[in-house]
Amino acid sequence: MCIGNGQTNNVSMLPISNPLDCMHDKQAVMSLEEDDQPRYIVRRLTPTECARLQGFPDAWCELGDWTDTKGKKHKDADTPKYKAYGNSIAVGFANERSGFWCWLMRRISAQYERRATQGSLFSGIGGFDLAWAAVNGPESVRWSSEIEEFPVAVIKKHFGDENAGIEGDFYQAINGG
Repeated sequence: MCIGNGQTNNVSMLPISNPLDCMHDKQAVMSLEEDDQPRYIVRRLTPTECARLQGFPDAWCELGDWTDTKGKKHKDADTPKYKAYGNSIAVGFANERSGFWCWLMRRISAQYERRATQGSLFSGIGGFDLAWAAVNGPESVRWSSEIEEFPVAVIKKHFGDENAGIEGDFYQAINGG
């Protein structure tokens, strides 16, 4: 059970069920382990599970060691992935025909007489970009704007950086490669 801060019965439920505080505790799920007696344990969601819950391809935020726009090197870590998935839209992406956002992008694209392109403000890890590119191709995502370094690196990995001569791996990422 998880209780958000400020909920009415928060204080009265603490001694009864020892709930997680959604604002401060780590993301968790309940799992049943069987040995002598069934018991519940709390464990953290993996970044892959977070990707699936948000509807992204499994390895969308897997960069390994990465370098930010200022040239600072970063080690591979789960914390920026949790933050990125937690701050993203729920894409509901399984393929170019699935999910609300892909449906909406197809509807928007159909209104144009010529091939439509997209620019993205506050891009995050590219949820809208993913849906748009699934419908119109990654080359139709012309630019994105984001201030957080980790999401910038994710966007560059999948959509490339024309100015730096980096080609993205969009099709490989969405096909699980």
